[in-house]
Amino acid sequence: MKNIWARLARVIVMPMLLALLAACSGGGSSPVPMTSYTVGGTVAGLSGSGLVLQNNGGSSLAVSLPGAFTFAGGLSSGAAYSVTVTTQPSSPTQTCIVTDGSGIVGTANVTSVAVDCTPTPFTALAHADLHSH
Repeated sequence: MKNIWARLARVIVMPMLLALLAACSGGGSSPVPMTSYTVGGTVAGLSGSGLVLQNNGGSSLAVSLPGAFTFAGGLSSGAAYSVTVTTQPSSPTQTCIVTDGSGIVGTANVTSVAVDCTPTPFTALAHADLHSH
């Protein structure tokens, strides 16, 4: 009779205990996948070529037309972003200024960065006659 109980414990009870312990490991919740969000916005007034934007001093983006832009890759919620102009447009020469270009990523894509480009004023120098007669 002693053998029957020992055998019953090995064959039925032990596998059930192991299955129960395996089911309980991990705390009962599945890991949540990391969500990433993009950073972007709009460029207005661009007529020159060669505009390059940069995010966080790393990810560069060449922009050739006015309109929407989005940096490749994403940032997690709570991460900082900082969009700057690394190369101003030329042909014609323009000056582009970033507004709302820095902040903290929330729980949605950032679409509020604004880049406004205006013609760079041309300064004409008048010739002065330094040789008076």
